Amino acid sequence: MADHRLDDLIETLAHALARTRGRCARQHLHRLQQRWGARGLDVATLVDGQWERRTLPLAELVKPRGIMAMALEVQIDCRIEELRGTRGQPPRLALCPCSDRADHRLTICLQGGNPMHGQLLLDGQPLRTFSVPLDTGGAA
Repeated sequence: MADHRLDDLIETLAHALARTRGRCARQHLHRLQQRWGARGLDVATLVDGQWERRTLPLAELVKPRGIMAMALEVQIDCRIEELRGTRGQPPRLALCPCSDRADHRLTICLQGGNPMHGQLLLDGQPLRTFSVPLDTGGAA
């Protein structure tokens, strides 16, 4: 049975990682503008044996899809508790986050892309893999 709270956490982390890409591109453009000024970068290109000068807008140097935050790993210390089955369901195990005496560690690993791929690990052992489709809508 899927744990929708864990799935919601994974989806939230995936979307946060995707949004980071846009922020990285904007920050990079801002640094370029501080370094070279808002006018752009003067370049010369050789065309038919002649050098032609032009100003290249700095925004053309920044391709948001080229600047990628590619991975995120979150580790959560937890205990394992047995939950009674309800309505004819068998007992199940629950991972309970804790800050004291953690017996186990749940790791959520995300890899960039669309869809974003990831893996859940418990104490380094794979539990399941997943993918999260992203509605980029220009944000990523």
